[in-house]
Amino acid sequence: MEKAGLIYGPEVHHLDHLAPLCAQLKIPLILTDVDVCSLARRFYPDLEVILWDPLEAPEKLVAQFDTIYYSTPRVLFDEVFFFAQGFQNKRIRTIWCPHGNSDKGRSSVFMEALSEEEHLLVYGTRMETFLREKGIKAPVTRVGNYRLDYFKKHAAFYEDLFPAKKKKTILYAPTWQDGEKNSSFPYIWRFLLTTPKRFSLFVKLHPNLYVQFPEEIKQLKAEAPDHVTILEDFPPIYPILSKADIYVGDMSSIGYDFLAFKRPMILLKQSDLVKAGTYLPEEKYPSLFELCDSQKSIENALYEETFS
Repeated sequence: MEKAGLIYGPEVHHLDHLAPLCAQLKIPLILTDVDVCSLARRFYPDLEVILWDPLEAPEKLVAQFDTIYYSTPRVLFDEVFFFAQGFQNKRIRTIWCPHGNSDKGRSSVFMEALSEEEHLLVYGTRMETFLREKGIKAPVTRVGNYRLDYFKKHAAFYEDLFPAKKKKTILYAPTWQDGEKNSSFPYIWRFLLTTPKRFSLFVKLHPNLYVQFPEEIKQLKAEAPDHVTILEDFPPIYPILSKADIYVGDMSSIGYDFLAFKRPMILLKQSDLVKAGTYLPEEKYPSLFELCDSQKSIENALYEETFS
């Protein structure tokens, strides 16, 4: 049975989830966007990449492969590959790969879109329980924290790409502004311009924020001081997390990824599910950097069920 991963279009935020998976499964990753392909070849050293024209991809994929790992719901896969499957009288089996684990989606119906999946990959019991609560009944396979394993395997490679900073390093990685209003970015971005020089601040924005807040991001990039770096075109998250002394963010999956390092976290959006880190309400955003000075390490084993 021929297998491959697939990112159809410019969905670059899926790359750091499918690329390590495909590399470790020793299967190719099919791409249809030139820029995503360039990033895949640069940042994932043992990944086999196939670049196809988006118009030719449906016919080629259905002809050459039987099983596809994908990070969007089956219904979106069929929108693109329906006619190719019908013409060749062949149904492609799809396996859903999560693109992160967060506390989002509990008050919306986003995850219900997975109701038509044949099989799903989950990190661990936490994600599996969430899917069951949402009525998703497809069989699952637990894969654990395979992205962290991939980073450790290639640690020397990533060390050269993302060297350590001498100052205390903060990573601010907000999520996008979805229907649940989960993003802190529109409320805090101006404060980032006042980052004290005693810190190195890295800002890694969700790709959707560039569409939602283009003028704010343009101003942030134009006015950011030298010790504030806007990270762009750097998909792998674990090389960045490994160098961060403090994580600042929302209810996004990067916070769960950062738990592996047991370092301080400051959360800017409240969730009843969050039992880790320090929650900073909007009215106290001006005190963010004072809080960064006083943060202590998280010592207890947090959210172990996320990846086990």
